[in-house]
Amino acid sequence: MSMKIVRDKLLFFTFGILLSSATVFGQSKADTLKQKHNESVTIYGSSRPVTGQALKINRKPQAPALEMSMVPFTTGFSDIKVPTTIHLKEIKPTSHIPATQQEMPWKNLLTMGLGSRISPLLEYFYSGGKPKHYLLTVHLLHHSSFLNIKNYLPSPYTYSKAGISYNKYFRYHVLSIRGDYRISTNRYYGYNTKGDTLNYDKNDASLKQYYQVARFGVEYSSSYRNNYKLHHLFRANTYYLSDKHGMSETNVHFDFDLHKGFRVSKIFNHQQLGLEGNFDYFQNKATALYAGYQLKEDYYARVFPYFDARYGIFSFRAGLNFEWLKTESAKLHFYPYLLVNVNVAPGVFSFFGGVDGGLKKNSLLDLSRENPYLGSDQNHFYWENTKFEVFGGFRGNIARRFGFEVRAAYRKFSNMAYFDYINYFMDPFLNDQVGYVPFKNQFYVFYAYGHVFDLTGSLTYGNTPNLDIWLKGEYHSYSLERYVKLYYKPLFSMRLGASYLINKKIKPWVEVYYMGKRWASYCLYGFSTSVFLNNNYYLSQYFDINLGAEYHIDKQLTGFIRVTNLLNKQYFRYNGYPVAGLEIMVGVRYRF
Repeated sequence: MSMKIVRDKLLFFTFGILLSSATVFGQSKADTLKQKHNESVTIYGSSRPVTGQALKINRKPQAPALEMSMVPFTTGFSDIKVPTTIHLKEIKPTSHIPATQQEMPWKNLLTMGLGSRISPLLEYFYSGGKPKHYLLTVHLLHHSSFLNIKNYLPSPYTYSKAGISYNKYFRYHVLSIRGDYRISTNRYYGYNTKGDTLNYDKNDASLKQYYQVARFGVEYSSSYRNNYKLHHLFRANTYYLSDKHGMSETNVHFDFDLHKGFRVSKIFNHQQLGLEGNFDYFQNKATALYAGYQLKEDYYARVFPYFDARYGIFSFRAGLNFEWLKTESAKLHFYPYLLVNVNVAPGVFSFFGGVDGGLKKNSLLDLSRENPYLGSDQNHFYWENTKFEVFGGFRGNIARRFGFEVRAAYRKFSNMAYFDYINYFMDPFLNDQVGYVPFKNQFYVFYAYGHVFDLTGSLTYGNTPNLDIWLKGEYHSYSLERYVKLYYKPLFSMRLGASYLINKKIKPWVEVYYMGKRWASYCLYGFSTSVFLNNNYYLSQYFDINLGAEYHIDKQLTGFIRVTNLLNKQYFRYNGYPVAGLEIMVGVRYRF
């Protein structure tokens, strides 16, 4: 059976569900595979990011994980998880606790540390408010490192953040306002030995780089307990990002979600109809010499009507994504969505599967946090198109302590972003420039087309007073068009971590990261107009081991020690950019 026939049947099936159930609605959103992601509050620095926000009434947010990195530099917006978390305990609220059992309501958390790479750390977190009325949080952070990597150009980096959020609770609604400003500095660098091809001037201003981003968001959502009311969420966010050399990105985002339960058919235990949608505006600018188009604007709109239902152990969500995108030209896309979940043993074991697809912007915000060494003379950041995805797997939880999940997927895509150099070639006879120099070892964004098989899995052991263990792994098998190789995309990676609390005083922890081989390319400087040398090679696989411990001196004061890159390996994240070696940091945390 051809893929076109299968796709047509899926479309027919999805339309049939929507039309025959025009007044019905489905399972709670926690049951669906699509998890909501709050872009404005992502915390990086661990493979298990936390949002640091809690919209439920009478709850305070968890103290944020320490935002630090062990690579030479990261912008602070990274979803490349770096294993340098200092584990912080939640600041507990005092509401609904008997007076005899109440703990001191700590509202402030101050962390100070100093690392062996001349790495000062200062972090302050405040969380306070009035139960059922409002919640105010403030987060301030600065972290920097000034010790250079041996045999490389100077490699200092800094990261600073100031953020604030305010939640106002009404009887049936929550109003949230958030904003933050972040700035990160780094340098482009490479080998600095006598045999290098290029002679770098350490004082060259073009070697220096920074990224700064300002963000602001407002959200208004309902908090009804009755499923048959019209639940609603409206959210507006905006950010502005710029770098040192004139490259910038502006985004305005609005999204909404409306859903309501209905009692129409006795067949389903639970049913509801919903409508999601969002609008995005992107503006990208580049003012460098080879920018080409100086200004580029994208307009994107999405509408997603869906139907949720549950019958016994079966639950499903079905809908259609209508997505309109205008870049150089306008085009309407649509993608069927179906998720089926079979709760073989409710709360213990279930199967899931479905189909999906859609557009996602390869934004400068996302790409710069993945690779901060981008060249500034580019403004074309295309949209990745997942033309279709078929997925399935199983998950479960044993005794509320041992959790597991395995997910396999096959998807076809276009415009998947990856990084490479732009090489410089010159005809020795005509003295004619064909390309141009990748100034100061900068990377540029390229795009690939093809399909991929993804396999991901996780195991966790927790919900115990003392022990916490987790394991995660990812495997990807790509098949690409046009002989392209996805440089710096890992084919296999794995993460393992564990912590154990001893006598309520000492908490040692360890994290192990494994990264498999990745394709990379050399930065070539040659003389040829007819032959491009084969400069592909594998970056070596590596293990990264990090460990540390906390010692609770009293209820307010805690000391910590953290050792990153225990093996002291200067492995490459990108060609010409090794990570820093061993670092030992000691510090204290004080609650008041």
